[in-house]
Amino acid sequence: MDSNTLDLSPPHQSALTTLVNEYAESDSPVKSARIAEQVNRTEGSVKNQMRKLSALGLVDSVPGPRGGYQPTEKAFQALERDQDADGEKVVVAQNFERVDVTVDEVTLTNVHHPTDCRARVHFQDILDGIDIGDALAVGPTPEFDLVVVGEVLEILGTGDEVILEIGKMEAPFVDEAL
Repeated sequence: MDSNTLDLSPPHQSALTTLVNEYAESDSPVKSARIAEQVNRTEGSVKNQMRKLSALGLVDSVPGPRGGYQPTEKAFQALERDQDADGEKVVVAQNFERVDVTVDEVTLTNVHHPTDCRARVHFQDILDGIDIGDALAVGPTPEFDLVVVGEVLEILGTGDEVILEIGKMEAPFVDEAL
């Protein structure tokens, strides 16, 4: 099951992704004001979105002063995320500026093709301000020390996944500045 099967609008997808990320960080209910701040919407709009997500079984409302919203197991499934697994913190640089995001997965496609090598990069967060044509560097990855550098060809979903045309890959990565 994924969020496309549920036919979530981009604002609902964004609110759900933000809720899951914030909940994963704090392991406690997330206030609507915090979600609103992250998705650049009003708190009333976020509360309306949470009602719809709750009706779909993706969100539980927790009453009380320490309450807020928490994602259900179905929410993690809808986002194709493992509730118990943490993504790896990987350095991402967009147009030579470091971006603080967590990478869920880097999938290399067409690696056998000498002039058309691409990577699909899935983030836990939505990358704001990323555009087609931007330079993006991802890595080094924890397990294989891989760095992928390329140009954004396509932005998928709500901005939490991109296709890169790879200009350079290096593994293991050697920092020449050392």
